[in-house]
Amino acid sequence: MNQAKVLCVGVAVLDNIFAVEQIPREPTKVFAKSFGLTGGGPAANGAVTAARLGGAASLWARVGDDAVGQIIVGELAGCGVDVSLVRRIPGGRSGVSSVLIDSEGDRFITAFADRTLQTDPSWLPLETIRDYDVVLCDVRWPAASQVVLQAARDQGVTTVLDADLTSDDAVERLIGFADYSIFSAPALERLSGTPDFAAALRIVQEQTSGIVGVTLGEEGFAWLAEGELRACPAFRVATVDTLAAGDVFHGAFALAVGEGLATADAGRLASAAAALKCTRWGGRAGIPNRTEVEQFMASSSQPVASETPIKIT
Repeated sequence: MNQAKVLCVGVAVLDNIFAVEQIPREPTKVFAKSFGLTGGGPAANGAVTAARLGGAASLWARVGDDAVGQIIVGELAGCGVDVSLVRRIPGGRSGVSSVLIDSEGDRFITAFADRTLQTDPSWLPLETIRDYDVVLCDVRWPAASQVVLQAARDQGVTTVLDADLTSDDAVERLIGFADYSIFSAPALERLSGTPDFAAALRIVQEQTSGIVGVTLGEEGFAWLAEGELRACPAFRVATVDTLAAGDVFHGAFALAVGEGLATADAGRLASAAAALKCTRWGGRAGIPNRTEVEQFMASSSQPVASETPIKIT
């Protein structure tokens, strides 16, 4: 199999991760059991995932020209991601997050994003998108995602949208441009207005001709194909840390699509990669490689993903 070329577009940040017994419910001081400093951000984590799973990953993103930006770019390069088009914005401040992870693997995130960081995507070399097998866009830099998704469509390149929660209408504006819009459950509920994911998928399907799907954590992955609901059961694991699991799913899914896998097979590979990541502490540091994922799938008793319509009761 030829190495699939994956272009990821969006945000790259630096995560400060603290392991605590419990996430505090009131103002107090908490002493962490452990600490990790690692890169984060949906597009950046997607690119690292694609690289670790054997793809050739490139990232188009912005960071500040501060010390944090230098750390972000250096780590991504060390992970095998092409960062030649990660722009350092003069005077800008790079994104950072403070993440508390409790003993159950649940997390509490406080994030900073410089709202004055340049959003103009006109410097991106859109004409080179045809050189990639697949494009993955997040919703944190919507101005870039929109022009990239449109250019990819014009050039016949498959696209995947990481449709996560935002504070604006970015998801609604972008899903019509994507071949695959893979939602988080909260983002799907927000856009559709219903917590019933099967009904919600049918509602958002009206806004795009592409495939719509949703990641459901322990309940797996579901999507619509020709109006029928399909599902990929979740892999059962002992959860240590869920940070970056959704990003890993999207990065693995995009790579699989770029390799030519069908939606069901791409969903199973992505589910396995995300599940393995959840067994490891440290956000991005826990992203598995391709051999680990394939061995995990081979040893798992999880049912094969279904291309047969299912009924949800």
